[in-house]
Amino acid sequence: MNLTLEFRAKAEKFQELYQSLQALLPTMRREEGCLESHIYRDMEDGEVFFLSIAWEDERKFESYMRSTSGSALLGAVDLLSKAVRVRVGDNTPWEGINILKRMRKGI
Repeated sequence: MNLTLEFRAKAEKFQELYQSLQALLPTMRREEGCLESHIYRDMEDGEVFFLSIAWEDERKFESYMRSTSGSALLGAVDLLSKAVRVRVGDNTPWEGINILKRMRKGI
């Protein structure tokens, strides 16, 4: 299961968002089922980050989202991002942050 999250940082929160995401990566990578995770910065729009994550399956990702680290990810996104888009899979439409919140609840 591949996920791509696109974050647009709030004004003057760019560095804080980047540091928060970087701090979460080691914990995320140690979670059962996480195959890889990377952060990329948009070269054309420096206020935009992409978080690319590969999980063995949706169940393990949902378990991560219910963990302390998953809660911290959602908290950082809510606090420091002014816009978030999420793509579950490679050829699916972009959705809002609510898809992650639903996955956290197992819906």
